[in-house]
Amino acid sequence: MKKQTLDTKLRKNPYIVSTFVLLLLVVILITTSIFENRNEVLTENKILCSAIYQTPAWASEGRIVQYGVLIPQNISIDMVNEVLIKGRIKFLYNPYCSACQRQIEFFIEQGTWEIYQKSKLTVDCSEVLK
Repeated sequence: MKKQTLDTKLRKNPYIVSTFVLLLLVVILITTSIFENRNEVLTENKILCSAIYQTPAWASEGRIVQYGVLIPQNISIDMVNEVLIKGRIKFLYNPYCSACQRQIEFFIEQGTWEIYQKSKLTVDCSEVLK
C-alpha cells in the first residue's frame, strides 16, 4: 500500500489550498474589522454635532440647551466670561451659517471670541464631522 504524501494530496485536490487561503483571509478581515470598531470612540463634540438640527446651537453637559443667536439686550454683560465659560456652555457652529457668523461677529466686537475659542468650548461642526 502506497502512502500518500501531502504533496500528492494537494495535487489531486487543488481546492484544499484555496479553501484554506480564503478561510485565513476571512478570519483576518473579521478580526481587523472588530478591532477597528472597538477603537472608534465617538467624542462628545461628534455626538453633539451629529444630533443638532440647526446651527448655532448651545450645549452644556452633553445636552443641547438652546438653538439660535444669543445677543443680550444689556451689552455691558460679559456674556462669554461670566455666562458661557463659567457655565461650560459649548457653542456649536458651522462657518458657512449666516446666523453663526452674526454670533461670532458679536463675540469679536465684544473682544471675547479668542478667549472663548481658547476655552475649547467653541465647536466647528464642519470640522468635527469630516
